[in-house]
Amino acid sequence: MSNLKEVILLTAGDPASISTEITIKALESKRINKNINLVVITDPVLVDEYKKLIRSDIKINEIKDKIKFSDYKDNQLNVIPIKLLNKVEYGKPDIKNFSFTKSSILKTVKIYNKSIASAIVTNPINKYLMYKSGFNFEGHTDFLGSLSTKKKKPVMILVTNGLKTLPLTIHVPLKNVSQMITKELIYSKVKIAVDDLKILFDINKPSIIVTGLNPHAGENGDLGDEEIKVIKPAIDELKKLIDISITGPISADIAFTTEKRFHYDLAVCMYHDQALIPIKTLDFQNGVNVTLGLDFIRTSPDHGTAFDIAGKNLANPGSLISAINLAYEMSYNKKNA
Repeated sequence: MSNLKEVILLTAGDPASISTEITIKALESKRINKNINLVVITDPVLVDEYKKLIRSDIKINEIKDKIKFSDYKDNQLNVIPIKLLNKVEYGKPDIKNFSFTKSSILKTVKIYNKSIASAIVTNPINKYLMYKSGFNFEGHTDFLGSLSTKKKKPVMILVTNGLKTLPLTIHVPLKNVSQMITKELIYSKVKIAVDDLKILFDINKPSIIVTGLNPHAGENGDLGDEEIKVIKPAIDELKKLIDISITGPISADIAFTTEKRFHYDLAVCMYHDQALIPIKTLDFQNGVNVTLGLDFIRTSPDHGTAFDIAGKNLANPGSLISAINLAYEMSYNKKNA
């Protein structure tokens, strides 16, 4: 990979969460790719307060919305300022600061569209608090999808070293999963994933496995018939229409063994935990959440707001560092596709 500098934009996340702490720690770690110019859209006062809390001496460099390479300063925290409305108590989310969190996301996308930035990384938000504030999207990913010019529904995948997983259903009760899984859902999400795996991950002909929903992938219908009626027909349709290697349904209890993982690029899973447990088991501190199907590159740490440890100088920045570095790799691949 050539030494091509890329501007990566980072949202503020929930101000009462660990987001500011992991942002500062990520920059101080020296583990961020040296070819990245990181710019954070946040309140410099919040950063200053967290610097004191974790005893950081990193300097803040305020820059304008229209980023130029000359604005950026190495070994400093480059900030495009937005203002908090209410004083922050670490670990205590405040509905009055909802507009700050939302404004950071909106401004980040706006700056991306009008600047030299190559990708967006988002810090964790508190969806429950945002729902109470009138946020009418299923989650962070769907909100970002509404800001994309593409008409595709965004697709979430989880990435860590040696494994990528795609949950077909995400934040829904397990009792509802069976009714939500359709041939159309499988086909549409796999199609979007294949297109972006080629462009963003430089995988020319992706190899995909699809897990079953039931134990032992239904065991020929004895333990459930979703595999026979829905999942297998969807796989057969994909084989006809898209030039990929796709197999399944495979029993989820063997899909993530060391031997199996070497033979596919993406595991399509039926529900949230089926996709996230192997990622977090393999590498809890460095997993990355990636959104496919947008007109901008978006990655995020694969963890939440961690209000329970906010303000205690305990947060690990590993997942954020991985998200920033992966965003750079994806932007490089996109430009050279």
